[in-house]
Amino acid sequence: MAEEVDKTKDESLKEKSRGWGGARDNAGRPYGSMNTATKEQKVVQEEFRQRVLKSMDTLITSQMNLAEGVQMLYKISKDDKGKNKRPVIVTNQQEIEDYLAGEQDDKSEYYFITTERPDNRALDSLIDRVFGKSTHNIDVQSGGKPLPIFNINDLSTNNSNEKNNEPKE
Repeated sequence: MAEEVDKTKDESLKEKSRGWGGARDNAGRPYGSMNTATKEQKVVQEEFRQRVLKSMDTLITSQMNLAEGVQMLYKISKDDKGKNKRPVIVTNQQEIEDYLAGEQDDKSEYYFITTERPDNRALDSLIDRVFGKSTHNIDVQSGGKPLPIFNINDLSTNNSNEKNNEPKE
């Protein structure tokens, strides 16, 4: 009799719990709609994209400079006491042309050129953007030998014979 009471309690609990949980019609976010955080992320990405596109010419020039290497002309002037001042990068086009032509008359100034090495990563990036990324083959396990080829139909879970697991040539 106690068992019958327990069964009726279980059945009444099951009937009451049928209304809880599970899928509901028209419940949840509509299909294809975005989460609020995703919408905000898309707005930020688009703003960043527009900002990059506006400065594209400058960015390409900068990357080309990195890929080619950069040469800079420095000038060291003397102060009133004859001591060297700090080196200054020469940006005046006429002054650069005069230096290259050997027309600098002022002996109180010393010029020198420095060169930054080309950045190979910038060069690779430019080439990859123009021609597409090249294929990189990396042999991680075969040691240069051909990899074994197995026919999936030959492999059996019940087959303990290792002859079937030998590679086909």
